[in-house]
Amino acid sequence: MVRLLRVREGREADFVDAYEGVRDGAERFPGHLREQLCRSVDDPGRWLLTSEWESLDAIKQWRTDPDHTTLVGPMNACLHDDRWTGLFEIVPEGAGDRRPRQG
Repeated sequence: MVRLLRVREGREADFVDAYEGVRDGAERFPGHLREQLCRSVDDPGRWLLTSEWESLDAIKQWRTDPDHTTLVGPMNACLHDDRWTGLFEIVPEGAGDRRPRQG
């Protein structure tokens, strides 16, 4: 999962604290692999959050779990409505090699 977020000015510390609570909850949830939080160098109000899971089902279960809803509330309170979330799958290495080769 990838989230592109805009944090309200002055709420950065609250956002990071709330994110750490969400991250800790996710780390205890079955299927969670890793999290990463990044802040834009060019636009310090813009943040990128990545969350890697074993399967699409695992992340869907986490996102509908009551603990997730409770934990993300304080984090979302720090954000502008200008946010985007997307689910991606990792493309196996060599997957691009399936094109016909010209000789």
